[in-house]
Amino acid sequence: MSGNTYSVQLAKTSRAKCKVCKEPIQKGELKIFVEAPLREGANFAMTTSHHVSCFKIPRKLTADGVDVEEFVEDYLTANDDGELLLDRKEEILEMLREAASKTKTKTKKAKPSENDGETTDLMERLKEAAKMDDSDEEEPAKKKAKTKAQSKEEKEFKAMLSVYRKYQKGFTVATLKDFLRWNQQLLTGTKAFVLFKVIDGELHGRLSICPLCQGDLKFVEDDYDKIHCSGRYDEDIGRRIPCSYTAPRLGNPETVRAHPFHLEEPPEEEKEAMKQFREDAREGGGGGTKPADNPVAQELLKKSESLEGKLDFTTNTGRKHAVGEFVALVKGKVDLPENRNAKMEIGKLVMANCNGKSPKEIMQVIFDKYGFANVKQEKAAAAEAAAEASCANPKNAALILALEECSKYYFAESNANAALSYKKAIATLTGLEEEITEKNALSFSKGKTKLPGIGKGTAEKMKEFCRTGTFKKLEEKREAHK
Repeated sequence: MSGNTYSVQLAKTSRAKCKVCKEPIQKGELKIFVEAPLREGANFAMTTSHHVSCFKIPRKLTADGVDVEEFVEDYLTANDDGELLLDRKEEILEMLREAASKTKTKTKKAKPSENDGETTDLMERLKEAAKMDDSDEEEPAKKKAKTKAQSKEEKEFKAMLSVYRKYQKGFTVATLKDFLRWNQQLLTGTKAFVLFKVIDGELHGRLSICPLCQGDLKFVEDDYDKIHCSGRYDEDIGRRIPCSYTAPRLGNPETVRAHPFHLEEPPEEEKEAMKQFREDAREGGGGGTKPADNPVAQELLKKSESLEGKLDFTTNTGRKHAVGEFVALVKGKVDLPENRNAKMEIGKLVMANCNGKSPKEIMQVIFDKYGFANVKQEKAAAAEAAAEASCANPKNAALILALEECSKYYFAESNANAALSYKKAIATLTGLEEEITEKNALSFSKGKTKLPGIGKGTAEKMKEFCRTGTFKKLEEKREAHK
């Protein structure tokens, strides 16, 4: 063990799988790479890769008193002269602390209740209930009387128990994971957790994508009541952006669910349709760039067809006229950049595609590049509704969306420290039941009312937003990223 080396890296491909959860480590994602010599003095070693959030500090080190901070400081290296470790140190520390806390939670056995000894773990309760049914034990008369008026939770438990009985015998982890794979869901977790995801999917549908960031939604082991967002990998900046979105498992089905949940392997065209749905939503089109899915697209394609044979790309005058025709058609309907160069951007696209493509095909290129204004508006409305649903106080949703937007700009600038400080504030404010106002905003950064992740600078931005509906730093970033 003493000869092992530990380094943090950015995954160059998506081929390596995490040793702990067995899931692929996505390209551009942080990973910890471990090299363990097969024997002392050997010039070759066993190598393994881990998600940072899955990696557990080896027992031999923890037994010597090495904690997360000391491990990062003294044992963890980076293969880029330490720049990665320096730039993203806080993020790495946070993920390692989370992994360490999960370890502690799992090693502590839950104490049975002094009253009735019943476990509160959902899957354990299902297991015990199924055993009782198998033994045909009679229920006490008092319990039978309660069945007349079942609560929503009791009805859900009864429905889950019915599905649980179907899968409790004869289904291996690999078989259960097939159900998740067919529905393009995350495969990680123990058998009990995988079984829970299958039961939930059969009853309520597969998890869709995050309405805030368009990342994959997921369940977290030991938290069966909520749906979480796993964040989204941004190709432009080459990293995964975390997201604090959560939703009740049994709430907002139209927002967080998709149907059907396949119990048999779907045909290839259905697999492709599920994949395309996610891709379209992440690109902001929501399927809207396809003529069949968007009436605005149908209208513009029809009008562009009328330009066939009427455009001249051989002269400067003709080219200017052609660009003007396209700009006039798409103005107000395509989500063009909000600056004076919008016409120039359209002109570049038109000229780059004028040889060999019809006006209709050029219009489709414009759709694919910019998307539609109405889709952008619908997406913004959906994000606002999602933020309100996930906030303990819906009145704080607009502020949280503004902080989220500012965080994205910092990620785009590769300023992870600033971006993550916003993320910490968002996570705290999402769970705040008190409405944030101009009068109380500063109080959350000091004294007895101070909240985690809320410093003086953040509190001042909160106060400014409550007064004006925006804050100076956000407007600066919007201007810089136009």
